[in-house]
Amino acid sequence: MSSTKQKRLFIIDGYATLYRAHYALIRNPLSNSAGTPTSAIFGFANQVFQLIEEEKPDYLVAAFDSKGKNFRHKIYADYKANRSEMPDEIQTQLPYLWTLLEGMNIPVLRVDGVEADDIIGTVANKCSDSGLQCNIVSGDKDFMQLIDDSTFLYAPQARKREKEIFDVSKVVEKWGVSPEEIIDLLGLMGDSSDNVPGVQGVGPKTAMKLIQEHGTIEMIYENIDSIKNVKMKDKLLSDKDNALLSKQLVTILKDVNIDSSVEDFKIKEMNTSKLEEIFKELEFSGLLKKIGSNETIEQKSVDRKKDYKNILNLEDLIGFVESLEQGEMVIS
Repeated sequence: MSSTKQKRLFIIDGYATLYRAHYALIRNPLSNSAGTPTSAIFGFANQVFQLIEEEKPDYLVAAFDSKGKNFRHKIYADYKANRSEMPDEIQTQLPYLWTLLEGMNIPVLRVDGVEADDIIGTVANKCSDSGLQCNIVSGDKDFMQLIDDSTFLYAPQARKREKEIFDVSKVVEKWGVSPEEIIDLLGLMGDSSDNVPGVQGVGPKTAMKLIQEHGTIEMIYENIDSIKNVKMKDKLLSDKDNALLSKQLVTILKDVNIDSSVEDFKIKEMNTSKLEEIFKELEFSGLLKKIGSNETIEQKSVDRKKDYKNILNLEDLIGFVESLEQGEMVIS
């Protein structure tokens, strides 16, 4: 992280953060006594509180994808075609997410026809123009193309890794190319998570070597005859269109029309009464304490009186199976 005293803006990659919270607790999911899933919203809230406590941002905003297809689908119909629908457990929690962000007084950015990535790229560009330091809160490698002297990728702690903050030197250390060359790297190697094709048979190491030796994808093809490895040359030539298409798909926009200025993202005091209401409903006692609330959550018990019965004959077994079919609770 830069040691200068620049004002710092943090922009949260909204849905990525929500998904990460959901899957972090997938083996031991949370729910309140009404049966409402709460893992995603609990993890999201905790991460934002931790960010605020540890980093004390001067500006804070969250970016989300809009519904439906975006301009990349017009370029490539199969873009993200391998993505499954949002799990029902997460969809159920979306209304709580919007209430949470409203209670935390964090602005939400969403623009039709573009992705959250492009909104984030645009905000990072606005930060640069305003002399602010921008910190992108996400673990997505695509954002590494935006990193410069005043833009950082703030990858939160996950189950298998500690928090990481990527600057220019760390991008070069990890990928062997500069942030400006990340789009060429991704264009060559593709991205299976977004169904970006790339060049078949070209992985990260090969892509890095090609870029280090020849420069951008366009320069590689301009000097294709200088590539002595015949098999590699054939791969590149057969997938030239995919390489150029992929580079276009992974390039993050920086000029999206956002109906907000950076000053709209200044950190604001939270609406504790609204947060208290949602935390009580979702039974987040720890988060209630975090906002200084003295409210307590009534522990609702479920009657689980056990009624043991031995199955001694076929008639008993048939009766037991019929009770299961009728939805009667069985406790082991």
